[in-house]
Parts: sequence; structure tokens; C-alpha cells
Amino acid sequence: MAQALRTPTEIAFAPGQVLRVYGMRRSGNHALIDWIMRNAKGGAGVFLNNCRPGRDPMKSKSALSLFENGKEVEAKNLRAKLQKAGNAPFAVVSYEDAMPAKERKPLYDAPEQCIVIYRSFLHWSASLLRKIQGNAGYGPLERMRVMMQAMRTYNQMLGRVRDTDVVPLCYDDWVSDETYRRTALDRIGLPGRNLGLGQVQRYGGGSSFQGRKAEVADLATTERSMQMAADLEYQLVLWTAARDLDFMLRLADVFPKDAERLSKLLETATAQVTLS
Repeated sequence: MAQALRTPTEIAFAPGQVLRVYGMRRSGNHALIDWIMRNAKGGAGVFLNNCRPGRDPMKSKSALSLFENGKEVEAKNLRAKLQKAGNAPFAVVSYEDAMPAKERKPLYDAPEQCIVIYRSFLHWSASLLRKIQGNAGYGPLERMRVMMQAMRTYNQMLGRVRDTDVVPLCYDDWVSDETYRRTALDRIGLPGRNLGLGQVQRYGGGSSFQGRKAEVADLATTERSMQMAADLEYQLVLWTAARDLDFMLRLADVFPKDAERLSKLLETATAQVTLS
């Protein structure tokens, strides 16, 4: 029997199965979560978006969405949503720009899995920087501060996706390979009813490059690095990453092609400095 936890308004929430989902912003988190919800057992579930690590998800969430038959449904308030969800619903609890601790207490008295969503460094950093550049309140120094902080967490992520206590899901493989999507659902124990990529989600403002296009399949996600290649701030981000040995070793283990490109970039930059 799941133990009911209560929010400040005394709304009981006792899920029957929980997926904790961690991922960096601009890693396709919401695309994969939408896909997970479309394949939830019983066709229904509750999604708690962008919760705070170490706190009650119901108290720290930024939003709560209810899904039925693979689609988000409206309800007039939180209580109505949870009443519609019924007893012991399937639940996804997401955390952004954070990685799971090695030792974790269960969020609820229910079976729980931990998922880490990740994306190629070259495309992720291009997408994040483009998103930040759209913020009129950020100048170059502030943008670099945000990028460097995010890269520290990305470095932690490169180590965590190799650990056996998490299920890693690579956005690049997910978006390009239906077989990968089918196998991933098997790994997290969900029925493979819907292997489609779905629609671009409303969370996070959509794509950094293409806004809220209707279909994920329409997004040119494998072109992000090329689209930012001439951007001087992006070049600085890549050059900084290439000079960090610990980062490069981890990157080579997870994304060897990314590491190879960064190594060549560093060699070229070093040669130019030497010649000058």
C-alpha cells in the first residue's frame, strides 16, 4: 500500500510507480517525458515538472500535468487533476540541471526507477547557448557564467550515465532510431504502444532554434553545432571544454566523436597561437 503524502492543501498523492527523470536543459527532457507518458501503464499518469532535489516534489514542482490515453488533459485545479488520476497512478518526477545522488531515499512507498536523459555535448551546448543568447538581460559575461556552471553539471552527467543505478537515455539516439525507442521502453518496463516522436512540448519555450514546431521530427536536432559553428561565444565554449582533461576523458568515453572534434579544435587553435 502506497503511503500518501500530503501537500500544504492536504491533497493526498500516493503513486503506484515512480520514474525520477534527471537531465540538463536543452537535452530533450520534455520530448522524452512526453513519450514516456504516452507509453504509461494503463495509458494514464501524472507528471511533476522541474522539482527541487531533496524536497517534496508536490511542494517544489513548477507544474503538474495529468495524462490520459497518452494526451495531457485539462482540469480546473490541482485537486481535480489528482482526483482524475485515481488511486496509485503512474508518476514521472523530473529534475533539471541536476544529477541524482548515489544514495537516494525513495520519494514514495512505491517502486521507483532513476533515468538520466543526455545529449551530445556539441549539440547540447549549441542549443543552450542559443537559448541564453535570446535573453535580452544577459550580456556576454553572464552568458559565459551560465554556460560554465551548466558544463560542470554536464561533466557530472557524463560520469553518471555509466553507473548501474540509473537508466541512461540518449536524446540523439532516441530521436533518430525507432529500435532504440522500443528497447528503451523495455528497459524501463513500459509497454511499447507508441514509438512516435510526438509534438514539441510547451515547456521551456520549445526549440532554441525553431520555436514550437508541431512535430519533433521536424526539428533539425543534428545540425545545432553546425548552425552555431561561426558564433564566437560558441567557439569559446568549445575551446574551454577542450582544455579540460577530466572533461575530455569522460566525453571520449560517452561521445567519442565530440571529443575528437574538440581535440582537433584545440590543436588548430594552439597552432595558430604558436604561428602568431
